Amino acid sequence: MSTLPTPPETPAVWNWYRVYAGLSAAMYLALMFGSFLFPLLVRPGRDEPPPWIFALLFGCISAPFAAAYIAAFFLPRRPWVWIYHIVLIGVGMTSACCIPACIPLLIYWLKPETRRYFGRE
Repeated sequence: MSTLPTPPETPAVWNWYRVYAGLSAAMYLALMFGSFLFPLLVRPGRDEPPPWIFALLFGCISAPFAAAYIAAFFLPRRPWVWIYHIVLIGVGMTSACCIPACIPLLIYWLKPETRRYFGRE
């Protein structure tokens, strides 16, 4: 009689990562939807470009990032998904306000139990 291998235990960093991904997705969604209010709130000067250009720029930049962070909740546990998540942690490290959260998250993300959870032996 063969026994099935026991699935790896969920590492504690996974819950913290989900909080990070949720807050990042909320931030990018707020930027995306808030960018449409920008032309209504700003009166351009004579030598300034029209505000709708900035609204379009912010909306187009924030939409893919919001989608990437939202997708993080629905991806399966596969070795390539571990890399996907580590890239999203790296994206957060480009912001000075996220670095204090991303550095410990990255340290714990690189631990063997997290790798094992995603099948990266």
